[in-house]
Formats: sequence, structure tokens, C-alpha cells
Amino acid sequence: MENVLEVSHLSKKIGGRDIIKNLSFSIKAGEIFGFLGPNGAGKTTTIRMMVDLIAMDEGTIQILGNDITKDREKTLAGIGAVVENPELYSYLSGLENLRQIARIRGLGEDKIQEVVALVGLTGRIKDKMRKYSLGMKQRLGLAAALLSDPKLLILDEPTNGLDPNGIIEFRAILKRMAREKNMAVFVSSHILGEVQQLCDTVAFVENGEITAIESLAGITRSRRYLLEAPEAPETTLLLQNLLGEGAVKKNAEGYLLDLGSAEPHQVLKRIILADVPVTGFARQTKELEERYMEVIKGGIR
Repeated sequence: MENVLEVSHLSKKIGGRDIIKNLSFSIKAGEIFGFLGPNGAGKTTTIRMMVDLIAMDEGTIQILGNDITKDREKTLAGIGAVVENPELYSYLSGLENLRQIARIRGLGEDKIQEVVALVGLTGRIKDKMRKYSLGMKQRLGLAAALLSDPKLLILDEPTNGLDPNGIIEFRAILKRMAREKNMAVFVSSHILGEVQQLCDTVAFVENGEITAIESLAGITRSRRYLLEAPEAPETTLLLQNLLGEGAVKKNAEGYLLDLGSAEPHQVLKRIILADVPVTGFARQTKELEERYMEVIKGGIR
């Protein structure tokens, strides 16, 4: 599958301080890529370099094989972006804002109506933008970003100001665009639940560095099992001999086991043959929040 975006060894200093440190990642067509980290991690600075609002100190950014420093206009033609608050005119209506952008890009009224319907603003598109809630401004910004049918959509904290219904609808829009238009979507966020619900892949960002890049399926496809059985020294020793000491943890319900490469049915068979009084044995789903705490908060690197 084709890489739409390739970022290699990206670095940036501001005020003599290293803000972005040797970032590298890529996004394929049709992939929704989450850029997840706490406030101040360098997410917005990275985006601002990706859309050439600020210059990088080192590294390369390529979109569909075009280098942003060597062919800026051609590279940016493939991007739609909503960075921080959408920069539109509050004294114009939503429709007038979109017409201004469409006129510059040589686009017709049909395209405007298509993106307005897509983001769910049909009933309010003729209202002045100053009457819009923050969530409506986010939708209008997304509509503006979609006018030129970008191959890469870049969104910075896109669900800010949206109510729960709006978040669900926004998520559905992005998933549909990625699937139907084969669009690569880059989403910067600090909201764990949204990234888990939306993204295919997540990069964990801390202090300007990527600490890990993992698929969401890989994170949630756990090899951990809960063995419900009474705690006993002989049971603990058996499990440690089977799986290794570090793979066995005790909790209030029994034992939490990291099976690694071991097959669950073989492990359970050995436990039962040892006459352990088992009352339950089930896979434990790992959540993005748990992995985030491991990767970002000083756990596994």
C-alpha cells in the first residue's frame, strides 16, 4: 500500500530548546493515524511543519513523493488541514466562506454542497460564522479542508467543542472518507478514547519524541489471560515454571498471566492436570489507556 506521508528525522528548536527531536513516521492511503501525547508534547509544532507554516531545522517531509522544501506548491496541493482553530471570516456566513475558498481553487457550487452535507452543516450553512459554536466552526473548517479532495487530511484536536453526538458523527465521517476515498488521515489528540475509537495506528509522543508506533489492533489483541483460581504457593510455582516469573501476577480474582508465545489451551491443560481448582480462564483485553501509561508515563520503552 502506498505511503501518502513520509516524515524522516524531523527536528526543530525554538528559543534554543529542542521541541521536536528526530521524528520519523509514515501514513498509508486509507489509514487513520493517531498522534497521541500530552499537551506540550510537540504535536502542534509537528503539524505546523507538515503544512509548512514553520520551517524544520532538520529532516524531510514528503507527500505522495513530493518534498515540501523542494516543491512546496505541488506538495501542499495534496493536503487538507485544520490546524488549531479554523482561520475563517466571522462576518461571513459559512457558505460565503466556502465560496471564497472554492473560487480561489476553481471549484463549483456542487462541490461546496457535497462537503457541507458531508460534515452535517446543511441547516446552518447560511448563518454568519460568528453565530457558530466551536463545534460548528470545527465542522466548517473540515468542510473547507475537504473542498479540494485531499489525499492527506491533517486534523489538530478535531473534536474540540463537539458534543457527544457530534463526536460520533465526526468519527463516522473520517472513517468513511478513509475507507471510500482511500484518504490518509492524521489526527493529533490527547484524548485517549477518541484515538482508540477512531485510529488504525497510533504514535505515542512525549517531549518532542516518538516513544512507540503501534497498531491499535496489536494493542488490544492481548496475550494476557485471567486465571480464576485460589492463590496458593504450589499454583504460583507451577505458573512461574510454565511461563516465567515475570509473566505471572496476582490480583484479587486470581492470576494475571502473560502467555507470550504459549498456546492458551496447552497452558490450561497443564494447569488442570496439576489439579488446580480453576473456576475461570479468559483473555483480558488491553486498553489504549493502559498502553499509554506504559509508554508515556515511564513504563515500558
